[in-house]
Amino acid sequence: MLGDAYRGKSLLLTGGTGFLGTALVEKMLRSLPELERIYLLIRPSSGKGGRERFEKDILGSDAFDRLREELGEEGLAERAAKVRVLEGDVQARDLGLSREELDELAEGVDVVIHSAASVIFDAPLDAAVDSNVRGTLGLLRLARGWEKRPLFMHISTAYVAGEVEGPVPELLPGGETPNGARIDWREEVAALDRMVQEVEDASWERERASEFEAEARRELGMVGEEPEVAERAEQLRRAWVRERLVERGNERARELGWHDVYTFTKSLAERGVLAERGPLPLVILRPAIIESSLSEPRPGWIQGSRMADPIIMAYAKGVLREFPGNPESVVDLVPVDHVVNAALAAAARRPEEPEVYQVASGERNPLRYRELYGYVREYFLENPLRDAGQRPIPLPEWSFPGRRAVENRLRAELAALKAAGKVAERLPEGHMTQDLRGRIARAEKRARMSFYYSRIYGPYSDIRSTFSAQNTYRLYRELTEEDRREFPFDIAEVDWAEWLQRIHLPAITARPGRKTRRVAKEEEPGQVAAIFDVDGTLVEANVVAYYAWLRMQQLPRPLRPLWLATFLPKIPYYWGLDKISRAHFNRAFYKNYAGWTHEQARQLGRESFHNFTLKRLYPEAMEVLRDHREKGHRIVFLSGALDFVLEPLGGLADDVLCARLSEENGTYTGRLSGAPVAGEARARMLASFARRRNIDLSRSYAYGDSISDLPMLEAVGYPVVVNPDRRLAAEAKRKGWPVRRWRR
Repeated sequence: MLGDAYRGKSLLLTGGTGFLGTALVEKMLRSLPELERIYLLIRPSSGKGGRERFEKDILGSDAFDRLREELGEEGLAERAAKVRVLEGDVQARDLGLSREELDELAEGVDVVIHSAASVIFDAPLDAAVDSNVRGTLGLLRLARGWEKRPLFMHISTAYVAGEVEGPVPELLPGGETPNGARIDWREEVAALDRMVQEVEDASWERERASEFEAEARRELGMVGEEPEVAERAEQLRRAWVRERLVERGNERARELGWHDVYTFTKSLAERGVLAERGPLPLVILRPAIIESSLSEPRPGWIQGSRMADPIIMAYAKGVLREFPGNPESVVDLVPVDHVVNAALAAAARRPEEPEVYQVASGERNPLRYRELYGYVREYFLENPLRDAGQRPIPLPEWSFPGRRAVENRLRAELAALKAAGKVAERLPEGHMTQDLRGRIARAEKRARMSFYYSRIYGPYSDIRSTFSAQNTYRLYRELTEEDRREFPFDIAEVDWAEWLQRIHLPAITARPGRKTRRVAKEEEPGQVAAIFDVDGTLVEANVVAYYAWLRMQQLPRPLRPLWLATFLPKIPYYWGLDKISRAHFNRAFYKNYAGWTHEQARQLGRESFHNFTLKRLYPEAMEVLRDHREKGHRIVFLSGALDFVLEPLGGLADDVLCARLSEENGTYTGRLSGAPVAGEARARMLASFARRRNIDLSRSYAYGDSISDLPMLEAVGYPVVVNPDRRLAAEAKRKGWPVRRWRR
């Protein structure tokens, strides 16, 4: 009985906040009450300590709903008291723990399950080595000195086999790479470290540093201050280093016969633990592609977005018109509860010699790529996703032309879009040009995403090998009948059509890519902003009307009709200029203020508030603004209007970002002191402001009325369109944005 094997024992688990780790914690608390203690090593993150992450990210997960229903809140709390949270980091020296905590582990731990890892297929080389190799070996070396000689279970992946053909037996790693080259894991890690240092050194070369600074200045334009330019240049340098390390890591992996840096570094870790295990019993568990649960803690339980899910959802959204893969290739999926149960069954052993268990389906219950595609297509034909207009999204039909053909087509498409983008950059500024650039950018984004999926996930849909799971099946058969019912992991019992269409696909469609919590994260005051355009959004007016009113206040009443008669014929010109480009319009129109004094403009601006603005404020706008204020959101006015016009409105907002005129000896020149606050410049100004004020734009709101507000609206998570012009109304309909009609 597995319960007897774990009775009075203590277990250390890393990676407990991950998908597999959370499922392991839930299963141990529910089915192994005989365990005396579960130690969880949890790294603090996002402002949360280890204990808080355990309570919110693990116990707060819906994985524990079953236990909560069975035991009640008090019963769950009593069961969870077995968990001892240690705040640390597997990559830190001594796990980042105190001497007292290390002594406690040394005296008490019987089993170590090492699940923490970087599972990103295109991780930077340094991060992958630090997490998957150094972190693993650091934990192993500590455990070697512990009193009870704990069993060490290293959770690896079946894909450490690399690009090989035929059966892949459950054997320990040898001295060769998948393509047959000899390898010494210590020498390879040292070579990878040198590679990382070379890239870092290259990023500091003078010519490249100048390129980063120039790019930062182009991005920030006139709104960027020197410290901000320096900060952005450093961000660009780090991004350049990351990109090169991703390239170098995957290049080296493929050179040796692995799919990517993930499987490469996981294989190096296997070789390391085998060489340095010392007196510890060792088990290597190699799952294939872990997906949602078959039955526990409930059918379809999933956390985050697993490997196959982004491709499935992109297909359902009509984004992936074709995906590379051999239709006869085996797609080796395993439900997460099978992996959990196999891990706990294997960890109950203390083998004299290291053992390997591959939790895989390809040998005993193969699922072909063409079958997977057929089940997915059939499901979404009956249950289509819908676009912003609630129309069913049509599904592309794949013909499986092969990876090379798919990637060549995508390369050609990206090259054409890049050329089109360069042509669009040279076109005169205007709304039509802005729309064209937007369409090109969206098409390029879709093509890049398809190419990314093909490069990263394509190799896994063209596997020519089959993972043996004889050791795993033998382990299952050795369990008692009662344990087989409580800890099932016979992959032959899975009906793939049933699991996919009735369990897995409904689960990822209902909550694609989301990690469900019982308690939603509360918004932190000051971190969410409500950004309002002013003219046409808060106030039924525009810069022309403001100027006309201000100018007439300077004139005696008898002269006002005469001035107005000379000004009105100019309006069609300004109207046409605005249709071409709001930025060009602003530059041209604000020349009318040349010769005005600063004090004169401010005084007229104050008078305009009472005699002009108040009559034109939208009551609904004030209600919305008040609602945001009550929620603790930061109120920001972002407008192309001039500062002295908006100054009286400043009391309604926390910040006012607007246009300003340059001055000479207290007199306006008629020229803007910076870029016009319109179009892309408005979005750049907002991004710069958000960085300085620590505002999360993805959780913020924006309100605008004109197509020139589109970049600002696209920059936030919750755009709202108010009294839109024709072009913005069309964009709002296409994107599914809410549209408000406010009246005086």
